[in-house]
Amino acid sequence: MLYSMARRYDEFPGSVADEGSSARGALKGWFRHGVCRQALFDGLEPPATPLEHKEDWWLDAVCRPLGAYYRLDPKDLPDMHAALAETGALFVTAGCHAGWDELVFDKAQAPAKRLQDLPVIERKPGSAAHGGHAFAILGYDARGFIIQNSWGPTWGHHGQAVMSYEDWLENGWDCWVAQLGVVTHTHEALAKTGRLRLAAGPAGQARVTLARDPVLRDRELSPYILNMGNNGDLSNSGSFRTLPGDVESLMSVQLALAREAWGLSDEAPLDVCLYAHGGLVDEAAAADIAARWIPALYARRILPIFLMWETGFLDTLGHRIEDALKGRERSASRGLGESFERIWNRRLEQALARPGTALWGEMKQNAEAMSQVRRDATGQDKPLAEQAGLVQLWRHYQQAAGGQKLRLHLVGHSAGSIVASHMAAHLAGAGVPIESISFMAPAIRADAFRELLAPLLMSGAVRRFQTFHLDERTEEADHVGPYRRSLLYLLRESFEGGSTVPIAGLAIDWQAQLAPALQGAQAEVRVHSAPGETSRSLSHGGFDEDPPTMAGVLDFIRPDGG
Repeated sequence: MLYSMARRYDEFPGSVADEGSSARGALKGWFRHGVCRQALFDGLEPPATPLEHKEDWWLDAVCRPLGAYYRLDPKDLPDMHAALAETGALFVTAGCHAGWDELVFDKAQAPAKRLQDLPVIERKPGSAAHGGHAFAILGYDARGFIIQNSWGPTWGHHGQAVMSYEDWLENGWDCWVAQLGVVTHTHEALAKTGRLRLAAGPAGQARVTLARDPVLRDRELSPYILNMGNNGDLSNSGSFRTLPGDVESLMSVQLALAREAWGLSDEAPLDVCLYAHGGLVDEAAAADIAARWIPALYARRILPIFLMWETGFLDTLGHRIEDALKGRERSASRGLGESFERIWNRRLEQALARPGTALWGEMKQNAEAMSQVRRDATGQDKPLAEQAGLVQLWRHYQQAAGGQKLRLHLVGHSAGSIVASHMAAHLAGAGVPIESISFMAPAIRADAFRELLAPLLMSGAVRRFQTFHLDERTEEADHVGPYRRSLLYLLRESFEGGSTVPIAGLAIDWQAQLAPALQGAQAEVRVHSAPGETSRSLSHGGFDEDPPTMAGVLDFIRPDGG
């Protein structure tokens, strides 16, 4: 497990090729995930997600946390000696030479009873078959460091040998000292349950208790997070595990645990909500959003499925704006007021059109790919485990819905509306009814909305729909760095090829393009303007943390109050 998790956090995170890893990556992985019993993780690849949470390596590892860890100067022998005296072990990496391969243990020889009986690795020219290698240092004597290798009991003396100080100083790469973490009651509680922890809240309402420690908090949220990478693939890097078995577990395990926690019979309807966040956040920011929405949904008896797709779009956008501003002076023309603001905005829109269109196009392509069915050269569907993450999810949802009454809800913020719209179209095409859709400042193009969603609202395939947007004055005041308008305006005027393209989340475009197209819709349609009674958000990015907006989404999903 340590090695597998290291590959999530090393210099090449998410690499599926077995090309080694780094000590830093291994310690980061241990710190974020703990380490499980060897019996639960006996290969290099993560085992399948078990149906019984007591046998889940992901949960078992919570009870073996890493505390503090520090890097030592690998050339500072006194520091290494002091650390060994205090902690008993160092985690190191080094280059291996031919002498390592020749230190084979004689099975007839009894184990060494004294340190001086341990063999010394003979320094020889040429690289060993393993090249770079990670191992443990357990002590030292006058000859060098006493190491514990991982090549089995047939190497050295039952896996142990001495690496001379000269050998280490010549070939040692990296050195770390670590301290085991304290196993608290929270660790024990998380390891024993496979679901969120419920407690009584104000006025008898249920509330979810999350760990305050962000590492443990993420572990609690993980079963409800669908972590996606590029082109709709399940992500194999970062803090959140999403294997094909985890997607299945959402429908096969979490549904049953939710019914048990909420006291619902198998015949009672159960609400399932897929939440797609905006495309402007990294994993840490997405985790904070998940920490707001997952407990809020669960406390209202709504099974949350949080779609995490890490785009880093905002950081890239910031760099593009900085590049566009190079050599442009703005201070000399501040007195021109609104007239200058229009000129300034238009210049930025023109300068950013080409790179912005490429970035935005890639994001939209990823949003669409999450729901696309993958087929082989003969036109047959590929195995389910090779499908995009959302395809795996809705196939499992269809199977679960065949044996119990489920009501599906989609929520999308900003670019998350593009993800939700494509998924809704695929679900409707497969005959899966959608109870409700809620959008917050949707970044989907108006023509894409008319193509993907409008027919579903007109026919009633989606039964209820609501959208939140900023009023025009607030939209104009919501600036993106030096750009003196909102993000949606930047998308509208620049990132769609440099020409004006209406966006569903802009009030002016909704009224002109979409409100007339939805006249006579069989679905219930609600439109909210912020700031106002139903939302106090003052920015494009503020909807997903605005209490009235959140309450409005929850009430729309469960009008009966839950």
